[in-house]
Amino acid sequence: MSQTTQITFLLNHELLILDVAPAMVALDFLRKLRQLTGSKEGCKEGDCGACTVIVGELQEESIQYRPMTSCLLPMGELHGKHLVSIEGLNLDKLSPVQSAMVDCGGTQCGYCTPGFVVAMTAGLMDPTISMDSKGHDFATSGNLCRCTGYRSIKNAGEQVFENLRKKLEGKPRIEALADLNAIPHYFRAAADQLASIQSSTKPQNISTEYTGPIVAGGTDLFVQKGEELPDTNPRLLNRQKIEAAQEKDGVVRLDAGMTFEAFARDPLIKEAIPNISDFNDLMASWPVRTRATLAGNICNASPIADMTCLLLALEAELAISSRSGLRIVPLKKFYLRYKQLAKEPDEVVSEIRFAKPTERECVHWEKVSKRKILDIATVNAASKFEVKNSFIARACLAVGGVAATPLFLQKASDFLSGKELTVETVSKCLEIAQSEFNPISDVRGSASYKRLLARQLLASQFTGLFPEKRDQEALYATLR
Repeated sequence: MSQTTQITFLLNHELLILDVAPAMVALDFLRKLRQLTGSKEGCKEGDCGACTVIVGELQEESIQYRPMTSCLLPMGELHGKHLVSIEGLNLDKLSPVQSAMVDCGGTQCGYCTPGFVVAMTAGLMDPTISMDSKGHDFATSGNLCRCTGYRSIKNAGEQVFENLRKKLEGKPRIEALADLNAIPHYFRAAADQLASIQSSTKPQNISTEYTGPIVAGGTDLFVQKGEELPDTNPRLLNRQKIEAAQEKDGVVRLDAGMTFEAFARDPLIKEAIPNISDFNDLMASWPVRTRATLAGNICNASPIADMTCLLLALEAELAISSRSGLRIVPLKKFYLRYKQLAKEPDEVVSEIRFAKPTERECVHWEKVSKRKILDIATVNAASKFEVKNSFIARACLAVGGVAATPLFLQKASDFLSGKELTVETVSKCLEIAQSEFNPISDVRGSASYKRLLARQLLASQFTGLFPEKRDQEALYATLR
């Protein structure tokens, strides 16, 4: 039987102090213990968005609200936070989001409707999201409708975003939304309430004798073992605040618990990898990216882990902690074989480090998947190049989905060093790269298909980064 932990948090407008199993997911807590059944259980894998909630966390003197799929959210992480379900968005009359869904006929069978309403509202609460159709698509990127009626839902979202855009410009977002009756007025007091919780209480310590696994974001672990975890005492790594990226002596240092979304929005990361937002939008959905962590992606050891492929190209190193001390392991040496890591069970990846790309270095990443956004890659590839006067001073190539582990292409990378950036050089590099892996067929594609994808994605690293130097037609002609 699971050991419980005491947490204090806000559930909608209500302050709660209670003992919970730390690995009970918020969806089960809401539906089974609180009878708040508006959050629907669809896939229970974070894929459909029917159970989407909003989680607020105190940042300085204000709250940052983010959508999360409650089926992947452990209750043990909610101490000092604000959990908002669809019921917590209800007012005396319909909110602008709810009204738009009615006006545009977006409700249909209704099962997915609460998740869409929550996601759209979360989009309105985030001042960094554009108030247009692109922003609406971003906000609802994690929501599926099985009635196939997206046009009416999109119409509703576009309508409410357009109607509120000018009314929200230049104003504190939560205050302005409350003034417009787009969210309940209790949101105004939430920041002070969370500050009071954090200053007066701390989460009850969970026994250090863990009977469950190490959990970071849990976006894969809760999919695989979600019914088993509540009966264990897991080690929840993200119960504490995760710090922003830091730079020291030209090295970027990341808290291993940093989420994908925090990574892509971090000012230092955007400076180091200017197109990170474009990459990030293809790595799962917004609610999943607010949960998925860098170290979780690495330690899950999927051969096609998106962020891992990018970090391989960046030549990342891992700081691994245990009771006996700290050691540093290059990411490309972290994988021994399929799902086998150079890490002991009690060790934790605590920090990720990589040299900040210089002005002469550029980074690229791409993937191919059955669905553009909500799917794991069939094959992905990443690169880092340093180019001087049309010559490649240094190169780092990585590929996923073609071997038992994410793969750093050492031979192909070494070959490029000192070479002129020509079609012939790229063609020879791709030939060498092909010799470094031997893909197998699986449910995502045949071995020959994966080999072809890997070659084309590696070629696109050059055409994407150096379009003015590469004759794309000439390059691909050599590959036919």
